[in-house]
Formats: sequence, C-alpha cells, structure tokens
Amino acid sequence: MSVYKHYCSILMSVFAIFACVGKLCAQDILVTATVDQNILTLNDQLKLTLTIHGTQDTAHPSFPAIEGFTLLYGPSISAQEFNINGAVSVRKSYTYVLQPSAKGKFTIGPSTLEYKGKVYSSQPLKVEVVDMPRSSDAQAQNLEKLVFVELSVDKHEAYVYEQIALSFKFYFQKGLPVGDIDYTAPAAKSFMEEKLGDQRQYEEIRDGILYNVLELRTALFPMMSGDLTISAAKVKCNLIVRQQRDRRNTPSDSFFSDAFFDDFFGREQKRYPIERTTDSITLKVKPLPEEGKPKEFKGAVGAFHMEVSTQSQHVKVGDPITLSMSVYGEGNIQTIHEPVLIINKENDFKVYPSESTTQITNREEVIRGRKVFSKVIEPQKPDLKSTPAIVFSFFDPHAGQYKTITKEPIPITVEAGEQEVPIQLTLSHNNVIPAKHQVQLLTEDILPIMTNLAALRNQGNPVYRNPYIAGFLFIPAVVVITSLLISRHNDRLTSDIGYARTRRAHVMAKKRLEEARSMLRQNSPAEFFSCLSKAVSDYLADKFNIPPASATEDKVVSLLQQRGIKDDVIEDVSRCFTDYDHRRFSKDSGTVDEMERSLKLAEELITKMERQLS
Repeated sequence: MSVYKHYCSILMSVFAIFACVGKLCAQDILVTATVDQNILTLNDQLKLTLTIHGTQDTAHPSFPAIEGFTLLYGPSISAQEFNINGAVSVRKSYTYVLQPSAKGKFTIGPSTLEYKGKVYSSQPLKVEVVDMPRSSDAQAQNLEKLVFVELSVDKHEAYVYEQIALSFKFYFQKGLPVGDIDYTAPAAKSFMEEKLGDQRQYEEIRDGILYNVLELRTALFPMMSGDLTISAAKVKCNLIVRQQRDRRNTPSDSFFSDAFFDDFFGREQKRYPIERTTDSITLKVKPLPEEGKPKEFKGAVGAFHMEVSTQSQHVKVGDPITLSMSVYGEGNIQTIHEPVLIINKENDFKVYPSESTTQITNREEVIRGRKVFSKVIEPQKPDLKSTPAIVFSFFDPHAGQYKTITKEPIPITVEAGEQEVPIQLTLSHNNVIPAKHQVQLLTEDILPIMTNLAALRNQGNPVYRNPYIAGFLFIPAVVVITSLLISRHNDRLTSDIGYARTRRAHVMAKKRLEEARSMLRQNSPAEFFSCLSKAVSDYLADKFNIPPASATEDKVVSLLQQRGIKDDVIEDVSRCFTDYDHRRFSKDSGTVDEMERSLKLAEELITKMERQLS
C-alpha cells in the first residue's frame, strides 16, 4: 500500500510539473514600440526602440513602415532580465536612430513578430516634425513631457467612511537622471488616512514615450459628507545633467537645447531644479441613508464577514465562557465596533468588557484586515442551553444598502455549581437545643500561660539580616519596574510614530541592505543601487521622522549638520546620494567589485550614523 502511495505521489508531481511548463509555454509575449521624443525639428534625431517582453528567444521584429524619416543606423540590441519579488521577467530591445527628412505629422506603423505560431504587433506611434527651431515655450512644453506628476482617485463620489484609493504618480522619461526628490503630500483634513503598500517603481508608455514611474498610494476614509477637497501634491527634484566640456556657450546651447536632451553622461555634471504640482481633487461625499438603518449599526462601512467560536461549551454556573468574534473584510478595520450580543434576560449571563486585536492583512490595492473581539460571559443559571446570538451590521457602499450578519447561538451545557459546606466547630444534637449538655466540644487543648514577656521574641537570627531573604524581597519590585518599562515602551511604540521609526530604523536598514546583497548576487545593478538608495534614505527618514520621499540630499545634510554629525560622515552621505542616483538611472552601473565596495560603504556609513544619532 505504501509503495502504491509513493508511485501516486510521483505521478502527481510529474503532472504538476507538466502543467506548470504548459502554463509557462502558454503565456503570451508583448511587443512595444517607444520613441525618445514625439515633437522634434529637422536637425534632431529620433530614437525608436522595439521591445519584446516575455522572452529573448525570438527573431528580429519587422521594421515598421515610416514616412518622412531616414534610417541612420541600427538596430542596437540589448537584453535584460529582472527578478522582482521572486518573479523573473525578461525582455529584448532593438534600437534604431532615424533622421527626419520632411516636416509634418507622421505615423510610425506597427512592428510585427511571429512567435510559436502567433503574430504579435506593437501599437502605431505618432510624431511631429517642425521646421523652425524650438522656441522657449515649445522647449518648456517639451520639458513638461519629460517630467510630470499626476494625482488621482479611484472614485469621485463616495459615502461617509467609504474607502477611497488616492494615487500619486511621478513620471520622468526613462534614461533621464533625476535626483534629490522632495515630495510634499496632499492635505486631506476631513479624511482618515492609511498607507497602501510600499512605493511602487515601474515603467509606463505614454504617447509612445517610455517613462519611469514612482507611485505612492493612500487609502482615504471621509469623515463627513459634502464636497471635500484634497489639496495638490508637489514634487521638487533636480535633473542631473552631464555635459561635454568643449560645448560652446551659444544661445542655442541654452538650458533647453538639444545638448541637454542628447547627452546625459558627459564629463561635467550640473543640477537643474524642477518643480511640479498636481491639480487638487474635489470629492462628493454622501451621508449614510437613514432608511433601513439597523439599530445594531455602529458606523462600519465596507464589505465584511464574521466568524464566532468558543472553546468552552460544558461549564458550571459562574464559570467563564470566552466568545471569539472575528470581523474581517474590506474597509477601515481600525474603527470597527464590537458586535452586539442578543441576551433575552439580563440575569441569564454576566457580561464583561471585551478586548480586541486588529490585524491589517492586505495594503496593496485596498485596506483589508481582521478585528477579533474576545468577550467573556458567565452563565448564571443551570438551565441555559446556548450562548446569546451575535449580530453585526454594516453599510455596503457597493450595494448601497445596510447588511446584517447574525450568528446563531452556540449550544452549551451548564451544570449547577458545587454547594459551599460551612465549617462547624461544634456538634449539636438533632439541631434542637436541649436544656442541658447543649454543646459538645470537638477539640480541646491546653495552652501554657506565658509569664515572662521577654521570652516573646524570636530566638533565631532576624529575617531582615538574611541576605537571601532580602534578595528575594527585591525580586517582585524588579519585576514590576521591568514590566512597567516594557509596557511604557510598547505603548510608546504604538502611540509615538517618531519614536517607533527611530527604534526600528537600524533593523529596517539591515533588511534593505540584505535585499541589496541579494540583487548583487543576481547581478541586477539597477535594483541593487535602488535598494542601497532606499536603505540609506529610508534610514535617515526614520531617524528624523520625515516622509521617505522628503529625505533629499539637501534636507538630510541640513538635518545632519543640526545634529552635530561629523563632516566626513556628512560628505559620505552626500556622495552616496549622488552616486546612487546616477547609477540607478544610467548604464554606468560599475563592475561587481565596485558594487561590493558600494555595499560595504553603505553598511559602514549606517553603522557610523547609528552611533552618532543614538
């Protein structure tokens, strides 16, 4: 029988492997086409990139039909492999350089590719060639396309307490070195806020141009009805531009000249400040309807479920029964109130205040979680057959109506408690007091008469002189003081966000450095320097209790100087910020030895700052 089970398990494993392979083979690939700019002059050059996502084992994609352009050279082929959270993705790119031959508006046709019997096509692109050089207005408009920001919500109309996802996106053209990002979050005074996941980094194509995107997401819960406004978000950053030394300083070589966009990796480095502001958002928040509102409703808005259980079902009168009431689902878990016990007679159960624990299980798209209430009840009668029924009411904004969950009573068995027997020191006959011999003594003893009062003292050593006894007497005091300190520490961790961030900063930095080490082993330079940059900037943001996006080089240097940190450490921090920003967004990622030295420098730098900032 065991041999049969063994062969069955092997067979099932083989089927599972073939199923996975089949699934991988069935996955579609994606072909995209991007350009470095979609408005250019006759003197400019256009860079066209065809990218195959999902595989590197394909033939060249077809060159698209293009009017008004001449192919100068290409393709330049590059292959990349990414490992993000254990998911491996690959892509292969073909880059062409084109020269416009006429002015006007042109369409770059789709590029096609045949792979495993299927034909894949890219989307067509539109570009415009203008005859005259770019004016300052046109240059500024072009820069707006290179760096811009967006603030959006998943809905513009909601109920009070309904969850709203707020998204801030910072776009900058891929390959454009951007550093010293200073983010000012929008103000939402009439909302409760919960963070949604970590900062996201990904790529997105807009109007044929490939952008790097940094996204921050927040869950908002409106606390009042009416037209509520979310103020604009703001970002300040620096464009890190590297220009050649022999470039002439002519009017055409201005800040928005072609050289600015063509060559980021020359010998001289300059920083150009950029500031972007989003539009504000106005939401229409509706009050909760009065019609159909249950009397058990206490303000929960979302989509919830409830589970009820108990471990004690066979008890005696007065014994405690702990009811575990778990409410879980999508919504503001922190503000969920305790479900209601339906007790038919007040003297059936003695009810104690409940204790609750909250757990957020998902913060990626929306807030999901679970809140568990522990309720202690004591049955007061031996004839009780079940616990009280439990009711939880909430408002479902998707359905636009109130819903009530009712959990039926749990069967229990209650026995009568043991009778207390009074202690009798005398024995009476037939409970009747006779005329004579009423009481019979059960115990007699003779005590000596003490005449010498001086003898009423301890003949041994005094207890207070025994060091062991004195030591034991101090143990409860030490335990109480230690418990108070631990309790105060835990309370402060939950109530004082700045204190909690400061205490965990070093631990979180070590975890991020381990992620960087993992990226180093996988030979992923961009992800490696992104992890290093996040480790240093987030560590300093936690230490100074500022938003991670506000931990820019200038601000961090100013804060370190205020704290009296040594100049050599401040210089190392500034150098790290500049180096990481450059290597994250450029092709000059350095050798493996240089990456290892960068990792070691980051570890030593965080250790130094931990000693001086503690």
